[in-house]
Amino acid sequence: MEKRVYIIGTGKVGTAFSFELGDKGYDINFLTGRNLTKKYDITGKIHPLEYSVKLEKKFIESSDVIIICIQDKYIKDLAKEISNLELDFSGKYFIHTSGSESTDVFNFSCFDPDRCVSMHPIQTFDKISFSNNHLLENIYFGIEGGKAGKILAVNIIEKLHSKHIEIPKEKKYLYHSACVVSSNFLITLLNISSEILGSIGIEKRKTFEIFKPIIERTLSNIAEDGLVNSLTGPFERNELDTISNHLNSINKEIPSLIPFYTLLGMETVKVAFKKESLNMKNVISLLDLMNEYIINESGNVKNTIN
Repeated sequence: MEKRVYIIGTGKVGTAFSFELGDKGYDINFLTGRNLTKKYDITGKIHPLEYSVKLEKKFIESSDVIIICIQDKYIKDLAKEISNLELDFSGKYFIHTSGSESTDVFNFSCFDPDRCVSMHPIQTFDKISFSNNHLLENIYFGIEGGKAGKILAVNIIEKLHSKHIEIPKEKKYLYHSACVVSSNFLITLLNISSEILGSIGIEKRKTFEIFKPIIERTLSNIAEDGLVNSLTGPFERNELDTISNHLNSINKEIPSLIPFYTLLGMETVKVAFKKESLNMKNVISLLDLMNEYIINESGNVKNTIN
């Protein structure tokens, strides 16, 4: 693609796009980032490139594609700032990489809605990129926006050897919540595992080392057999006594985790029922058991408040 690209944002996502699109033949001509200390680590490896610490009118004037890679909470304000530049945006594409915000952030008369698109990488970015870490390759992107914008986004995605799914504009927050559950909550799950291990005297820092094999095996099973068919364990086997013992122990040792266990337990019962490991009688028995603890926990909360 011969279009000139301006990337706004030198954080974890923006730097990944800068290096990876550059390596795929895109002309990354302009880059804006607030931290000057990153300038020399980034610009020295991407040529030719002009860098600024604030939005540059001349960069937008000289660009065909503007990619916004900043935190969600700042995107609307930036779009407004761009609209106030009073430029002719004819033929220019505007892309943002937010998972939760839609192209409604570009609801200013100066933008061509057909050329505006959101292109969210379903990936986790835990650090700044100072080279091509291939984080955008072989993943999925969630896209939403105008027809011409989506065509451009798909071309970029395919060049990265990745795939895409289209997200209805009004469902963007729901889509993003699924991404949060899949990534952020996984960290939370392991942190809870470490709390439980810590309560029995095992070093919390060993949590991942201990559970890595079962996590990897579970993911392999899902890849081979699908989500529902990969479920194992006491819920799938209808081991009411085992689950009751779990709840008793947690309630005694770490009562704050009762809501967590019961909520996920109820969702796991649904999965086991889909797998046809449980009949309706089993489902009712398991849900009744967990409801007892939810009722008790609610009572404890009320007593604490009173």
